[in-house]
Amino acid sequence: MLNDQQLLRGRPVAADTLASLRNWFPVTLQGREIVWRHVPERFTASFFADTLLQQEPAQRYICRTGFDWLTRLEPALTPSAFIFHSSRCGSTLLAQLLATLPCCIVMSEPPIVDAFLRRHQAESAGLRQLIQALGQRRSAEESHFFIKLDSWHIQSLPILRAAFPHTPCWFLYREPEAILASHQRRRGPQMVPGMIASLTPETLAAGDLDGYCAKVLAGFFEAALANVEHLQLINYRQLPDILWQDLLPRQGLDCTSEQLERMRQRAGFHAKDQSISFSVDAPPTSSHAMLQERVAPLYARLEQRRCYALGQSAINKTHDDSTKKQNADDTDDYTRRAQVINADNP
Repeated sequence: MLNDQQLLRGRPVAADTLASLRNWFPVTLQGREIVWRHVPERFTASFFADTLLQQEPAQRYICRTGFDWLTRLEPALTPSAFIFHSSRCGSTLLAQLLATLPCCIVMSEPPIVDAFLRRHQAESAGLRQLIQALGQRRSAEESHFFIKLDSWHIQSLPILRAAFPHTPCWFLYREPEAILASHQRRRGPQMVPGMIASLTPETLAAGDLDGYCAKVLAGFFEAALANVEHLQLINYRQLPDILWQDLLPRQGLDCTSEQLERMRQRAGFHAKDQSISFSVDAPPTSSHAMLQERVAPLYARLEQRRCYALGQSAINKTHDDSTKKQNADDTDDYTRRAQVINADNP
């Protein structure tokens, strides 16, 4: 997670010298100004910020414009899906698998979204324009655009839906004990008191980081349940197969065997470090009373809703298959009747 100073490292370019904003992407806000970085290559790193860090210092350029410049952008893709998540639940892996497909633009936790939500929550029109600025097409092959959001953005889902009411929303989650165990090994900023200003759980005992993690996680799960009718729930256990078995077909994407193999190969490595082979996490060795009392029931409710949705999907598929079979049988019967009539009337 880069701070504003890191995002702003680059040689300044005056906006009035630019012919267009092609290959310029918004990274943060300063007052009523948008700060852009020039990124000619595709975003394929685990996180948006990683792509910026990987640029050579001599290739780093920044530009500042007013919001009115958003109207000068070339037509871009609208989001194909928003990826919400509870943290440490496979969302980065999902984004990385999507990024292997040449047809997909994937933005993983772009800081401009968080910057806007912290400053201008009521302005969904401005949010829509900024997000579409992230969906610039580099080639005619790019047809889909996915955004993986920060974990705390599940609490801003209504704002994002106001900006993009027809964009599908996915919510990835995992057993609470496994999420806590991951943060015990290396805590994310959302699980450290004071790091994310929008996360202010009730008072805890000094130094009770696990209790803080449990309360933050409860807030994520509560926000997901409050908006569950707008979410496709995805449990960590369903990865990676659910991507090519369900999510991509829903998007109208049919992968080639080579693309499928490339995704499977990527799934064999750590989501955040491709030099490390994937290994199953060790079972959690400790828990927290609040995790059992408050978070576990919320997790159970999410699982209940997910399983119900799967059951409804199976029923609908059975009905559709039955209808197709009946239509085929009716067609065959009509054909046989026509053949009989033709035979009787040579």
